[in-house]
Amino acid sequence: MSRIDSRNVLRLRFREILPDRSEEDAARLALRSRGDQPKTVHVPGLRREGDQIRADLATIPLPDGTWDVMWVSRDGRSEPVATRDPGFSLAERAAYLAEPRDRELRVIRGPEGRLRLRSAPARPYAEVEWVDVTDSHVAISGVLAYVPRTPGRQEARLVARQRELSGVLTVDAEVADGAFSVRVPLADMAAAHESARAHNEWDLWLTTPADGRELRLASLADDIVGKKKRISFPSTVLAGAAGRVRIRPYYTVHDHLSLLATEAGAKAGAGR
Repeated sequence: MSRIDSRNVLRLRFREILPDRSEEDAARLALRSRGDQPKTVHVPGLRREGDQIRADLATIPLPDGTWDVMWVSRDGRSEPVATRDPGFSLAERAAYLAEPRDRELRVIRGPEGRLRLRSAPARPYAEVEWVDVTDSHVAISGVLAYVPRTPGRQEARLVARQRELSGVLTVDAEVADGAFSVRVPLADMAAAHESARAHNEWDLWLTTPADGRELRLASLADDIVGKKKRISFPSTVLAGAAGRVRIRPYYTVHDHLSLLATEAGAKAGAGR
């Protein structure tokens, strides 16, 4: 088992500890960056608990990038940690999103079976968990990620911006205990369709009156990358100012959720 908990503690569970490693030796761990000029960061203060080792990474200044998890022997030699665990738990990831942070850590399994750690900036956003398309609306629900969560219900707004055009639509949303839900009516979006542009992309943002911060809607918590080519949503057709308009949700190249509007008679294609 290999996990990062909500406190940025790396937890490793082993099927066995090799007999030639003493407890002190087995608890020596390091992270080595990948690239032409690898850098090694030693992890101090490891805790041994039965078949688990816990490493607190919260205070280690780890630069952005992908790091190999390494054992370091008494004589200074190092070897990569092998794993069969993909390193992902949806429930644990949900707990990770619930706390504000400025850095995100993930454990991943490399293609050759080596354990790696990925460090990246943690930017607040709205994690999309459910999308449903009806004849007239798109219903979206999810949770706030990496921002303080206020207990109880609070008002919110969803803002849809017509990319590279001037259209802006707003709709009431609801946030309750850190979870959001919104129904996006599509009639106004169809009426605002610019037929001179083949693709009208509408980018979606959630904002709350408490701090006015805009949170981009996205699906980043799971281990599915490249959703644009992997996940598709149904479309619906509505009357527009100059004809019928087809609208559907889609994921961008960055796994952000947007809406794509095209003329119903035209090939829908894919938004960016």
